[in-house]
Amino acid sequence: MSGAEDSWSPSPQVALHSSSAFQGTDGYLVCEVQHPKGGKPVGTVMVVAPKAEVLSPVVSVFVPPCNSLSGNGNSKSSLICQATDFSPKQISLSWFRDGKRIVSDISEGQVETVQSSPITYRAYSMLTITEREWLSQSAYTCQVEHNKETFQKNASSSCDATPPSPIGVFTIPPSFADIFLTKSAKLSCLVTNLASYDGLNISWSHQNGKALETHTYFERHLNDTFSARGEASVCSEDWESGEEYTCTVAHLDLPFPEKSTISKPKDIAMKPPSVYVLPPTREQLSLRESASVTCLVKGFAPADVFVQWLQKGEPVAKSKYVTSSPAPEPQDPNVYFVHSILTVTEEDWSKGETYTCVVGHEALPHMVTERTVDKSTEGEVSAEEEGFENLNTMASTFIVLFLLSLFYSTTVTLFKVK
Repeated sequence: MSGAEDSWSPSPQVALHSSSAFQGTDGYLVCEVQHPKGGKPVGTVMVVAPKAEVLSPVVSVFVPPCNSLSGNGNSKSSLICQATDFSPKQISLSWFRDGKRIVSDISEGQVETVQSSPITYRAYSMLTITEREWLSQSAYTCQVEHNKETFQKNASSSCDATPPSPIGVFTIPPSFADIFLTKSAKLSCLVTNLASYDGLNISWSHQNGKALETHTYFERHLNDTFSARGEASVCSEDWESGEEYTCTVAHLDLPFPEKSTISKPKDIAMKPPSVYVLPPTREQLSLRESASVTCLVKGFAPADVFVQWLQKGEPVAKSKYVTSSPAPEPQDPNVYFVHSILTVTEEDWSKGETYTCVVGHEALPHMVTERTVDKSTEGEVSAEEEGFENLNTMASTFIVLFLLSLFYSTTVTLFKVK
Protein backbone atom coordinates (compact mmCIF):
# COMPACT_ATOMS: atom_id res chain seq x y z
CA MET A 1 0.00 0.00 0.00
CA SER A 2 1.27 3.46 -0.87
CA GLY A 3 -0.22 6.90 0.07
CA ALA A 4 -3.90 6.73 1.04
CA GLU A 5 -5.28 3.53 2.53
CA ASP A 6 -7.36 2.83 -0.57
CA SER A 7 -4.40 2.87 -2.93
CA TRP A 8 -2.83 -0.50 -3.72
CA SER A 9 -0.08 -1.86 -6.00
CA PRO A 10 -1.04 -5.52 -6.54
CA SER A 11 1.28 -8.04 -8.21
CA PRO A 12 -1.04 -10.86 -9.36
CA GLN A 13 0.53 -14.15 -10.46
CA VAL A 14 -1.18 -17.02 -12.24
CA ALA A 15 0.67 -20.24 -13.09
CA LEU A 16 -0.66 -22.25 -16.03
CA HIS A 17 0.98 -25.16 -17.84
CA SER A 18 1.36 -24.33 -21.53
CA SER A 19 -0.37 -27.57 -22.56
CA SER A 20 -3.54 -26.58 -20.69
CA ALA A 21 -3.42 -22.81 -21.19
CA PHE A 22 -3.07 -22.88 -24.97
CA GLN A 23 -5.48 -25.00 -27.00
CA GLY A 24 -5.54 -25.80 -30.73
CA THR A 25 -4.45 -22.78 -32.76
CA ASP A 26 -4.49 -20.26 -29.88
CA GLY A 27 -1.81 -17.67 -30.49
CA TYR A 28 -2.03 -15.70 -27.27
CA LEU A 29 -3.77 -15.20 -23.93
CA VAL A 30 -5.07 -11.94 -22.49
CA CYS A 31 -4.91 -11.23 -18.73
CA GLU A 32 -7.53 -8.62 -17.79
CA VAL A 33 -7.51 -6.81 -14.41
CA GLN A 34 -10.76 -5.32 -13.12
CA HIS A 35 -11.54 -3.69 -9.74
CA PRO A 36 -14.75 -4.96 -8.13
CA LYS A 37 -15.99 -1.37 -7.68
CA GLY A 38 -15.22 -0.34 -11.23
CA GLY A 39 -17.08 -1.14 -14.41
CA LYS A 40 -14.17 -1.13 -16.81
CA PRO A 41 -10.89 -3.07 -16.90
CA VAL A 42 -7.99 -1.18 -15.32
CA GLY A 43 -5.35 -3.05 -17.31
CA THR A 44 -4.64 -5.90 -19.74
CA VAL A 45 -1.56 -7.99 -20.51
CA MET A 46 -1.10 -10.12 -23.65
CA VAL A 47 0.85 -13.37 -23.34
CA VAL A 48 2.09 -14.87 -26.62
CA ALA A 49 1.89 -18.65 -26.95
CA PRO A 50 5.28 -20.39 -26.91
CA LYS A 51 6.28 -22.22 -30.05
CA ALA A 52 5.68 -25.95 -29.76
CA GLU A 53 8.88 -27.98 -29.78
CA VAL A 54 9.16 -30.00 -32.98
CA LEU A 55 10.83 -33.41 -32.67
CA SER A 56 11.19 -35.64 -35.73
CA PRO A 57 10.09 -39.28 -35.40
CA VAL A 58 12.47 -42.21 -35.15
CA VAL A 59 11.11 -44.79 -37.60
CA SER A 60 11.67 -48.55 -37.21
CA VAL A 61 10.27 -51.51 -39.13
CA PHE A 62 9.98 -54.91 -37.44
CA VAL A 63 9.98 -57.81 -39.92
CA PRO A 64 9.56 -61.58 -39.57
CA PRO A 65 12.91 -63.44 -39.56
CA CYS A 66 13.56 -65.08 -42.91
CA ASN A 67 13.79 -68.58 -41.44
CA SER A 68 10.79 -68.19 -39.14
CA LEU A 69 8.23 -68.72 -41.88
CA SER A 70 6.09 -71.87 -41.98
CA GLY A 71 6.65 -72.62 -45.66
CA ASN A 72 2.94 -72.29 -46.42
CA GLY A 73 2.65 -69.45 -48.91
CA ASN A 74 -0.86 -68.59 -47.73
CA SER A 75 0.11 -68.23 -44.07
CA LYS A 76 0.00 -64.73 -42.67
CA SER A 77 2.95 -62.62 -41.54
CA SER A 78 3.11 -59.11 -40.17
CA LEU A 79 5.31 -56.08 -40.73
CA ILE A 80 5.18 -53.48 -37.96
CA CYS A 81 6.22 -49.87 -38.51
CA GLN A 82 6.86 -47.85 -35.37
CA ALA A 83 7.42 -44.10 -35.06
CA THR A 84 8.69 -42.89 -31.69
CA ASP A 85 9.90 -39.78 -29.86
CA PHE A 86 8.08 -37.27 -32.05
CA SER A 87 6.19 -34.06 -31.36
CA PRO A 88 3.67 -32.58 -32.12
CA LYS A 89 1.11 -35.40 -32.00
CA GLN A 90 -0.29 -35.23 -35.56
CA ILE A 91 1.29 -37.99 -37.71
CA SER A 92 0.40 -40.28 -40.61
CA LEU A 93 1.81 -43.78 -41.35
CA SER A 94 1.27 -45.55 -44.67
CA TRP A 95 2.61 -48.62 -46.49
CA PHE A 96 3.90 -49.12 -50.03
CA ARG A 97 4.82 -52.24 -52.00
CA ASP A 98 7.31 -51.59 -54.81
CA GLY A 99 6.32 -47.94 -54.75
CA LYS A 100 2.55 -48.57 -54.89
CA ARG A 101 0.40 -47.60 -51.92
CA ILE A 102 -1.25 -50.43 -49.95
CA VAL A 103 -4.80 -49.68 -48.79
CA SER A 104 -5.97 -52.94 -47.18
CA ASP A 105 -4.90 -55.34 -44.41
CA ILE A 106 -3.53 -52.48 -42.31
CA SER A 107 -4.29 -51.88 -38.63
CA GLU A 108 -3.11 -48.87 -36.68
CA GLY A 109 -2.84 -48.19 -32.97
CA GLN A 110 -3.72 -44.90 -31.38
CA VAL A 111 -0.97 -42.33 -30.86
CA GLU A 112 0.42 -42.79 -27.33
CA THR A 113 2.22 -40.35 -25.07
CA VAL A 114 5.73 -41.66 -24.28
CA GLN A 115 6.99 -39.00 -21.89
CA SER A 116 5.80 -35.66 -20.56
CA SER A 117 8.92 -33.47 -20.47
CA PRO A 118 9.25 -32.77 -23.28
CA ILE A 119 5.98 -34.32 -24.48
CA THR A 120 6.76 -37.00 -27.09
CA TYR A 121 4.56 -39.60 -28.75
CA ARG A 122 4.64 -43.09 -30.25
CA ALA A 123 2.55 -44.61 -33.06
CA TYR A 124 2.59 -47.84 -35.03
CA SER A 125 1.02 -49.44 -38.09
CA MET A 126 0.82 -53.19 -38.73
CA LEU A 127 0.63 -54.63 -42.26
CA THR A 128 -0.59 -58.21 -42.67
CA ILE A 129 0.73 -60.06 -45.74
CA THR A 130 1.10 -63.66 -46.85
CA GLU A 131 4.42 -65.48 -46.71
CA ARG A 132 4.31 -65.71 -50.50
CA GLU A 133 4.12 -61.91 -50.74
CA TRP A 134 6.95 -61.47 -48.25
CA LEU A 135 9.22 -63.94 -50.05
CA SER A 136 8.51 -62.43 -53.49
CA GLN A 137 11.46 -60.03 -53.06
CA SER A 138 9.09 -57.08 -53.14
CA ALA A 139 10.29 -53.93 -51.42
CA TYR A 140 8.00 -52.74 -48.63
CA THR A 141 8.19 -49.14 -47.47
CA CYS A 142 6.75 -47.52 -44.38
CA GLN A 143 6.22 -43.82 -45.03
CA VAL A 144 5.76 -41.46 -42.11
CA GLU A 145 4.52 -37.91 -42.62
CA HIS A 146 5.07 -35.52 -39.74
CA ASN A 147 5.19 -31.73 -39.54
CA LYS A 148 5.23 -31.43 -43.36
CA GLU A 149 8.25 -33.78 -43.58
CA THR A 150 8.36 -37.31 -44.98
CA PHE A 151 10.38 -40.17 -43.51
CA GLN A 152 10.72 -43.61 -45.09
CA LYS A 153 11.97 -46.98 -43.90
CA ASN A 154 12.37 -49.89 -46.34
CA ALA A 155 12.16 -53.61 -45.66
CA SER A 156 12.50 -56.76 -47.75
CA SER A 157 13.17 -60.47 -47.32
CA SER A 158 16.75 -60.30 -48.56
CA CYS A 159 17.94 -62.11 -45.42
CA ASP A 160 20.96 -59.87 -44.96
CA ALA A 161 22.66 -60.31 -41.61
CA THR A 162 21.20 -57.81 -39.19
CA PRO A 163 21.35 -57.46 -35.41
CA PRO A 164 18.43 -59.05 -33.59
CA SER A 165 15.51 -56.73 -33.13
CA PRO A 166 14.64 -55.71 -29.57
CA ILE A 167 11.50 -56.99 -27.91
CA GLY A 168 8.55 -54.88 -29.03
CA VAL A 169 5.39 -54.24 -27.01
CA PHE A 170 2.32 -52.89 -28.81
CA THR A 171 -1.13 -52.22 -27.34
CA ILE A 172 -4.00 -52.68 -29.79
CA PRO A 173 -7.34 -50.98 -29.01
CA PRO A 174 -10.66 -52.78 -29.48
CA SER A 175 -12.29 -52.30 -32.84
CA PHE A 176 -15.70 -50.68 -33.15
CA ALA A 177 -16.98 -53.83 -34.88
CA ASP A 178 -16.08 -55.99 -31.86
CA ILE A 179 -17.67 -53.53 -29.44
CA PHE A 180 -20.85 -53.24 -31.51
CA LEU A 181 -21.26 -56.96 -32.16
CA THR A 182 -20.14 -58.40 -28.78
CA LYS A 183 -20.97 -55.48 -26.42
CA SER A 184 -17.50 -55.87 -24.90
CA ALA A 185 -14.10 -54.33 -25.59
CA LYS A 186 -11.16 -56.66 -26.29
CA LEU A 187 -7.75 -55.27 -25.31
CA SER A 188 -4.74 -56.83 -27.05
CA CYS A 189 -1.07 -56.58 -26.13
CA LEU A 190 1.30 -57.85 -28.84
CA VAL A 191 4.87 -58.84 -27.87
CA THR A 192 7.33 -59.52 -30.71
CA ASN A 193 10.93 -60.72 -31.20
CA LEU A 194 11.04 -63.10 -28.23
CA ALA A 195 13.98 -65.50 -28.05
CA SER A 196 11.87 -67.79 -25.83
CA TYR A 197 8.70 -67.66 -23.81
CA ASP A 198 10.46 -68.74 -20.59
CA GLY A 199 9.74 -66.18 -17.92
CA LEU A 200 7.26 -64.31 -20.12
CA ASN A 201 4.28 -62.81 -18.35
CA ILE A 202 1.69 -60.56 -19.97
CA SER A 203 -0.90 -58.97 -17.71
CA TRP A 204 -3.59 -56.31 -18.07
CA SER A 205 -4.71 -54.06 -15.22
CA HIS A 206 -7.33 -51.36 -14.67
CA GLN A 207 -6.32 -47.79 -13.80
CA ASN A 208 -7.26 -48.53 -10.18
CA GLY A 209 -4.64 -51.31 -10.10
CA LYS A 210 -7.11 -54.20 -10.29
CA ALA A 211 -5.77 -57.07 -12.38
CA LEU A 212 -7.81 -58.23 -15.37
CA GLU A 213 -8.14 -61.83 -16.49
CA THR A 214 -5.58 -62.14 -19.28
CA HIS A 215 -5.33 -64.95 -21.83
CA THR A 216 -1.96 -65.39 -23.54
CA TYR A 217 -1.46 -66.94 -26.98
CA PHE A 218 1.93 -67.90 -28.44
CA GLU A 219 3.22 -68.29 -31.96
CA ARG A 220 6.47 -70.17 -32.46
CA HIS A 221 8.69 -69.64 -35.49
CA LEU A 222 11.10 -72.05 -37.15
CA ASN A 223 14.19 -70.32 -35.74
CA ASP A 224 12.86 -70.60 -32.17
CA THR A 225 11.75 -67.00 -31.98
CA PHE A 226 8.30 -66.26 -30.62
CA SER A 227 5.57 -63.70 -30.58
CA ALA A 228 2.82 -63.56 -27.99
CA ARG A 229 -0.50 -61.82 -27.57
CA GLY A 230 -2.17 -61.07 -24.24
CA GLU A 231 -5.91 -60.42 -24.44
CA ALA A 232 -8.39 -59.15 -21.86
CA SER A 233 -12.04 -58.15 -22.18
CA VAL A 234 -13.68 -55.23 -20.39
CA CYS A 235 -17.16 -53.73 -20.40
CA SER A 236 -17.77 -51.55 -23.43
CA GLU A 237 -19.19 -48.84 -21.14
CA ASP A 238 -15.90 -48.67 -19.19
CA TRP A 239 -13.90 -48.37 -22.41
CA GLU A 240 -16.22 -45.72 -23.84
CA SER A 241 -15.91 -43.67 -20.63
CA GLY A 242 -12.17 -43.24 -21.22
CA GLU A 243 -10.82 -45.41 -18.41
CA GLU A 244 -7.15 -46.39 -18.73
CA TYR A 245 -5.77 -49.91 -18.98
CA THR A 246 -2.12 -50.94 -18.71
CA CYS A 247 -0.35 -53.92 -20.26
CA THR A 248 2.70 -55.07 -18.29
CA VAL A 249 5.23 -57.39 -19.95
CA ALA A 250 7.94 -59.20 -17.97
CA HIS A 251 10.60 -61.36 -19.64
CA LEU A 252 14.10 -62.63 -18.90
CA ASP A 253 15.51 -60.46 -21.70
CA LEU A 254 13.94 -57.29 -20.29
CA PRO A 255 15.89 -55.58 -17.47
CA PHE A 256 12.63 -54.14 -16.16
CA PRO A 257 8.99 -54.93 -16.92
CA GLU A 258 7.76 -52.85 -19.84
CA LYS A 259 4.40 -51.11 -19.54
CA SER A 260 2.10 -49.65 -22.16
CA THR A 261 -1.13 -47.81 -21.28
CA ILE A 262 -4.14 -47.47 -23.52
CA SER A 263 -7.50 -45.66 -23.34
CA LYS A 264 -10.11 -44.37 -25.72
CA PRO A 265 -9.00 -40.96 -27.05
CA LYS A 266 -10.95 -38.05 -25.63
CA ASP A 267 -12.38 -35.01 -27.39
CA ILE A 268 -12.07 -36.53 -30.86
CA ALA A 269 -14.09 -35.20 -33.78
CA MET A 270 -17.21 -37.26 -34.47
CA LYS A 271 -18.69 -37.21 -37.97
CA PRO A 272 -21.13 -39.83 -39.28
CA PRO A 273 -20.44 -41.43 -42.66
CA SER A 274 -22.37 -40.94 -45.87
CA VAL A 275 -23.01 -44.21 -47.72
CA TYR A 276 -23.44 -44.68 -51.48
CA VAL A 277 -23.95 -47.93 -53.42
CA LEU A 278 -22.94 -48.27 -57.07
CA PRO A 279 -24.48 -51.13 -59.13
CA PRO A 280 -22.49 -53.19 -61.64
CA THR A 281 -21.58 -51.52 -64.89
CA ARG A 282 -23.25 -52.56 -68.13
CA GLU A 283 -19.84 -53.59 -69.48
CA GLN A 284 -19.44 -56.08 -66.63
CA LEU A 285 -22.95 -57.47 -67.02
CA SER A 286 -22.45 -57.91 -70.76
CA LEU A 287 -19.66 -60.42 -70.02
CA ARG A 288 -22.30 -62.60 -68.29
CA GLU A 289 -19.79 -63.72 -65.68
CA SER A 290 -19.06 -61.94 -62.40
CA ALA A 291 -19.87 -58.31 -61.65
CA SER A 292 -19.11 -55.83 -58.88
CA VAL A 293 -21.36 -53.90 -56.52
CA THR A 294 -19.45 -51.06 -54.86
CA CYS A 295 -20.18 -49.38 -51.53
CA LEU A 296 -18.55 -45.99 -50.89
CA VAL A 297 -18.40 -44.79 -47.28
CA LYS A 298 -17.05 -41.27 -46.86
CA GLY A 299 -16.78 -38.21 -44.66
CA PHE A 300 -16.54 -39.97 -41.30
CA ALA A 301 -14.41 -39.58 -38.17
CA PRO A 302 -12.85 -41.26 -36.29
CA ALA A 303 -11.42 -43.80 -38.72
CA ASP A 304 -12.75 -46.97 -37.05
CA VAL A 305 -15.61 -48.35 -39.17
CA PHE A 306 -16.93 -51.72 -40.28
CA VAL A 307 -18.65 -52.74 -43.50
CA GLN A 308 -20.69 -55.89 -44.08
CA TRP A 309 -22.70 -57.11 -47.07
CA LEU A 310 -26.08 -58.85 -47.06
CA GLN A 311 -27.77 -60.75 -49.89
CA LYS A 312 -31.54 -61.01 -49.46
CA GLY A 313 -31.02 -60.06 -45.81
CA GLU A 314 -28.45 -62.80 -45.12
CA PRO A 315 -24.73 -62.14 -44.41
CA VAL A 316 -22.41 -62.65 -47.39
CA ALA A 317 -19.20 -64.63 -46.92
CA LYS A 318 -16.19 -62.34 -46.40
CA SER A 319 -14.39 -64.12 -49.24
CA LYS A 320 -16.84 -62.53 -51.70
CA TYR A 321 -15.97 -58.91 -50.93
CA VAL A 322 -12.92 -56.78 -50.18
CA THR A 323 -12.92 -53.59 -48.13
CA SER A 324 -10.13 -51.02 -48.16
CA SER A 325 -8.55 -49.64 -45.01
CA PRO A 326 -9.74 -46.17 -43.93
CA ALA A 327 -7.78 -43.38 -45.63
CA PRO A 328 -7.94 -39.58 -45.20
CA GLU A 329 -9.94 -37.76 -47.83
CA PRO A 330 -7.73 -35.62 -50.12
CA GLN A 331 -9.89 -32.52 -49.65
CA ASP A 332 -10.16 -32.90 -45.85
CA PRO A 333 -7.58 -35.10 -44.07
CA ASN A 334 -9.60 -34.90 -40.84
CA VAL A 335 -12.27 -37.25 -42.23
CA TYR A 336 -11.92 -40.67 -43.84
CA PHE A 337 -13.35 -42.86 -46.58
CA VAL A 338 -13.41 -46.56 -47.47
CA HIS A 339 -14.82 -48.54 -50.35
CA SER A 340 -16.01 -52.13 -50.41
CA ILE A 341 -16.40 -54.20 -53.58
CA LEU A 342 -18.77 -57.19 -53.58
CA THR A 343 -18.46 -59.78 -56.34
CA VAL A 344 -21.81 -61.10 -57.58
CA THR A 345 -22.87 -63.29 -60.47
CA GLU A 346 -24.55 -61.78 -63.49
CA GLU A 347 -27.32 -64.35 -63.12
CA ASP A 348 -28.16 -63.33 -59.52
CA TRP A 349 -28.13 -59.64 -60.41
CA SER A 350 -30.31 -60.07 -63.49
CA LYS A 351 -32.97 -62.05 -61.64
CA GLY A 352 -33.39 -59.24 -59.09
CA GLU A 353 -31.36 -60.33 -56.05
CA THR A 354 -31.07 -57.52 -53.45
CA TYR A 355 -27.70 -56.53 -51.98
CA THR A 356 -27.31 -54.43 -48.85
CA CYS A 357 -24.23 -52.56 -47.65
CA VAL A 358 -24.32 -52.36 -43.83
CA VAL A 359 -22.06 -49.72 -42.25
CA GLY A 360 -21.32 -49.37 -38.54
CA HIS A 361 -19.80 -46.24 -37.00
CA GLU A 362 -19.99 -44.74 -33.51
CA ALA A 363 -21.09 -41.32 -34.84
CA LEU A 364 -24.27 -42.71 -36.43
CA PRO A 365 -27.53 -42.11 -34.49
CA HIS A 366 -28.10 -45.86 -34.05
CA MET A 367 -24.45 -46.82 -34.71
CA VAL A 368 -25.46 -48.56 -37.94
CA THR A 369 -26.99 -47.67 -41.30
CA GLU A 370 -27.53 -49.55 -44.55
CA ARG A 371 -28.16 -49.01 -48.25
CA THR A 372 -29.81 -51.58 -50.54
CA VAL A 373 -29.49 -51.93 -54.30
CA ASP A 374 -30.92 -54.30 -56.89
CA LYS A 375 -31.69 -54.32 -60.59
CA SER A 376 -34.81 -52.17 -60.15
CA THR A 377 -32.95 -49.42 -58.22
CA GLU A 378 -29.95 -49.37 -60.55
CA GLY A 379 -28.49 -45.90 -60.76
CA GLU A 380 -30.61 -44.36 -57.99
CA VAL A 381 -29.04 -42.29 -55.20
CA SER A 382 -30.85 -41.37 -51.97
CA ALA A 383 -31.67 -37.67 -51.79
CA GLU A 384 -31.15 -37.56 -48.03
CA GLU A 385 -27.52 -38.55 -48.31
CA GLU A 386 -24.86 -35.98 -47.41
CA GLY A 387 -21.21 -35.86 -48.26
CA PHE A 388 -21.05 -34.75 -51.88
CA GLU A 389 -21.15 -30.97 -51.84
CA ASN A 390 -22.12 -30.58 -55.44
CA LEU A 391 -23.07 -32.55 -58.51
CA ASN A 392 -19.61 -32.32 -60.07
CA THR A 393 -18.04 -33.94 -57.01
CA MET A 394 -20.62 -36.72 -57.10
CA ALA A 395 -20.04 -37.35 -60.79
CA SER A 396 -16.26 -37.47 -60.41
CA THR A 397 -16.49 -39.86 -57.46
CA PHE A 398 -18.78 -42.26 -59.32
CA ILE A 399 -16.50 -42.11 -62.34
CA VAL A 400 -13.59 -43.20 -60.14
CA LEU A 401 -15.67 -46.07 -58.76
CA PHE A 402 -16.76 -47.02 -62.28
CA LEU A 403 -13.14 -47.24 -63.42
CA LEU A 404 -12.24 -49.19 -60.30
CA SER A 405 -15.00 -51.71 -60.91
CA LEU A 406 -14.11 -51.98 -64.60
CA PHE A 407 -10.45 -52.55 -63.78
CA TYR A 408 -11.41 -55.24 -61.27
CA SER A 409 -13.60 -57.14 -63.74
CA THR A 410 -11.03 -56.84 -66.53
CA THR A 411 -8.32 -58.26 -64.27
CA VAL A 412 -10.52 -61.21 -63.30
CA THR A 413 -11.31 -61.87 -66.98
CA LEU A 414 -7.63 -61.78 -67.97
CA PHE A 415 -6.74 -64.30 -65.27
CA LYS A 416 -9.53 -66.58 -66.48
CA VAL A 417 -8.27 -66.32 -70.06
CA LYS A 418 -4.76 -67.25 -68.94
